[in-house]
Amino acid sequence: MTDYRSFDRTQLISRYGQLTSPEQAWACMDMTRQKLIDMIHQHEPFEEQLRPHFPPNALLNRQRNEIGAEMPFTLGSEKKLYFCWEPDAIGAAAYLDVSRMDQRVWNIGEEISAGTMVLTVLATTPPLVMALETVKSLEGRTYDVRREATFAQPISLLDLEQLCDSGLPRSSQALNPQLAERVLNALTGLVENPRPLYLDAGACGVDSESEATATVHALALAQRHDSETDYCDGCQTNIKGRSTVHFFRDRHVDLHWDIQDHVDDAALLCADCHRLMHAPTLKHLQRMLVACPGCGARNPKEYFWGMPAFPPDEEEYVVGGCAIPNPPVPRYSCRNCELSFGEHPHWVSERLAD
Repeated sequence: MTDYRSFDRTQLISRYGQLTSPEQAWACMDMTRQKLIDMIHQHEPFEEQLRPHFPPNALLNRQRNEIGAEMPFTLGSEKKLYFCWEPDAIGAAAYLDVSRMDQRVWNIGEEISAGTMVLTVLATTPPLVMALETVKSLEGRTYDVRREATFAQPISLLDLEQLCDSGLPRSSQALNPQLAERVLNALTGLVENPRPLYLDAGACGVDSESEATATVHALALAQRHDSETDYCDGCQTNIKGRSTVHFFRDRHVDLHWDIQDHVDDAALLCADCHRLMHAPTLKHLQRMLVACPGCGARNPKEYFWGMPAFPPDEEEYVVGGCAIPNPPVPRYSCRNCELSFGEHPHWVSERLAD
């Protein structure tokens, strides 16, 4: 049986079209990569002969943009377009859900008037155009806006610049009327005729993200509802927007896939669950399985009793000192709430002996 894990969606749809028909392959455009692989495996045992090669359309994104405004986008009379550049792409993406609009912290460096349209761009690599909104009212730094469009199917700022034949800023600022109209016209074109966006896969790490990984992370957050971004996909602990992204791509670090394929391959995890997925030793794995009885957080620090010859790693151990408390002697200290719990196995064995 062929291992299709390194295939992108273009290759998978083409293979499925060979096994079935072009019409059935078109019907599978909305499937994830894993579902396509499962369907191919179901049909392969019954393959008698390969059908003519089916070249699928290059458009592979399956998310649907939510458009509430009339198309084409236009400023209308005496309106302005404000270009909102979000350097904290992960933080901004977590608050792009419509139900969380009142919680968002805007990166707007000047006072803007009611009626101004705001184009939000995440400072990823490449930058992603994510939302178009109209300011209804403002009080101080609080903006009440109407969402005109959410671009869950990602639009690259580089494509937008190419279509409007002009460079765009990498900072928040108002655009002049002529440039603003060209930007909105180009944006309309990209909504009506989307372009695929390919990325090379970045390495999956617990404590740091590559540029490609951060881009996938931001898009995964923007595509989910706030109830999904608040909780870890693994342990379901409330992580309050502090997610990390983990990939299940096995050893394929340099895969050149459409960005949606990478999003399909990603899980949003708390740091503890992510460390569990990358646990390098049996000791790390065992500690990751320990949950604090107070708050439920995993991966506690371990107590080190006595006087060590060398200072232990402060990220992994808590020095309890030479004054050993009365049993039960705690084994762990929670990183989250600092509760001491568990019983050190050394004193457990002594008590059993008594």
